[in-house]
Amino acid sequence: MPRYTQSNSFVITVSCGLLGLLLAAPNAWGQVNDQVKERAQLASGSGDGPVALIDDTSFERGFIVWSPRPGRKVAVGQLQPFDGHETPVWELAQWSSRFNLAQAKREVVSPGVIRFFDGAKSVVYDFRSAQEPVVALALNGIKERSGKAPKRGATWPHLLIERKLLSHPRLPQLDAVDICISYRLIQQEVEKPAGWDPRRHTAQFLLYLTLQNQNKKSAGFGDYLWFGVSMYDARYRHTPPHKMADLGTKNKKGTGKFIFNPAGKRYTPNSAHDGQWITIQRNLLPLMKEALQDAWSKGFLSDSHELQDYGLGGINCGWEVTGTWNVAMQIKNLRLEATLRD
Repeated sequence: MPRYTQSNSFVITVSCGLLGLLLAAPNAWGQVNDQVKERAQLASGSGDGPVALIDDTSFERGFIVWSPRPGRKVAVGQLQPFDGHETPVWELAQWSSRFNLAQAKREVVSPGVIRFFDGAKSVVYDFRSAQEPVVALALNGIKERSGKAPKRGATWPHLLIERKLLSHPRLPQLDAVDICISYRLIQQEVEKPAGWDPRRHTAQFLLYLTLQNQNKKSAGFGDYLWFGVSMYDARYRHTPPHKMADLGTKNKKGTGKFIFNPAGKRYTPNSAHDGQWITIQRNLLPLMKEALQDAWSKGFLSDSHELQDYGLGGINCGWEVTGTWNVAMQIKNLRLEATLRD
């Protein structure tokens, strides 16, 4: 089979035999805990300025893990890098995976590096930085598919982190919705077995926010669209725009909601394919208003064309792998803030 490999990180290749290194160095564990406590104290401060829409942005409280079976959310466990933390505020979705991260054991693979691995997917915490930790999300679609090319209409595995926002301001209340996220592709490996289709068989790393009708008096209350920040698609150096309904197949149900995914170059001129750190930092509000106009022009959200009905709902970020790709992405410096109008 044709095969391409690129890797510049320990995330995929690190040996579990390194476990003893940290167990033999209890001071390293204590230093990591001290860093966690210090960041928590800083984050609890108050002051003027933008309002944080998410907390625990380095995921140190861990994740509530959902069952891989699609259709409804069923909590099957938790992943937490440390004992004694509060209940996680983030969730981890692993739809249509053959493996279950809820069964993964916490591994200390080197001083300051903690991994959860289920045989095909992993979440890796790297606390070696004196500042904010780095989290890596990895999904091995080759293992998920047993090396076989998925047939048309087949389901595909996901690895998504998600949550509701701390508050849900309506768009007319806002001067800005500022996002910041840094990311680096550290693994991209592909196998091309019989039946491989380069148009369909890909790996995508995306971030989505929902824009939702929050007016309980509106006929369209609860209706929403997907607002995307495209960070990586194995098929393209720079992702093209994608603006259409979230369609399903007979094997995978879609939401039917409008997806607004601008071209990747509207967020950054850089390409994740180069394996370097990229930071997206921009005000999303103008693009959100553009998304609503685009949805209305295409017949979506038809029960209300009033901007004041729409606000921010939730966020998710991570992998959808429709082919035999083995991929991993590091993320850090995640922020989502709203600036209210005077």
